[in-house]
Amino acid sequence: MVEESSKKNKSFLMIIIFLTLITMIIGATLAYYSLISSQRKEGTELYTGYLQINYVDGVYVKNPDLYPINNVYYNTYDKVYRNTFSIVSSGTLNQTLSIKMDITKNEFSPNVLRYAVYSTNGNELARGTLPQSGEVNLVDNIYLESKGTATYTVIVWWQDNGTNQAYEAGHEITAKITAYSKQAKY
Repeated sequence: MVEESSKKNKSFLMIIIFLTLITMIIGATLAYYSLISSQRKEGTELYTGYLQINYVDGVYVKNPDLYPINNVYYNTYDKVYRNTFSIVSSGTLNQTLSIKMDITKNEFSPNVLRYAVYSTNGNELARGTLPQSGEVNLVDNIYLESKGTATYTVIVWWQDNGTNQAYEAGHEITAKITAYSKQAKY
């Protein structure tokens, strides 16, 4: 009788294990097909990119020799601070660039220092006034395609206002030029 009861328990236990196994297989199959049906046909794509910046004239603006002048053009070299740099995209992403200047020290009076940003072919991209301190966005949303190279020139000058500005002589400016990129929106 004990032996018969033990056989019944083993049979009952085997039936439970078999039903549990069938339930697990059905659940896993439903989860798999649910996941597959929710995926798009083209699948998931992962893009990566790499940006390299070559500051030909360095990254830091530190006490350039500035003199009051009226206006600048791409080919202005005297009495200004001029910085040329190249940006190379060696990745697979098209990008938009922002060029910023972080000013840590500007002893000049407000609205005295001006800037202009030019592309490699001399086209003016932006122009403005430098603040006393903080980060200023020199130019934004410049398109750079993948595997492309672009060269930019930033010119900073002391704006001549037509009066005696001798009190500005000897003033200092210290800043850092930085370029940022983000994936271009399609």
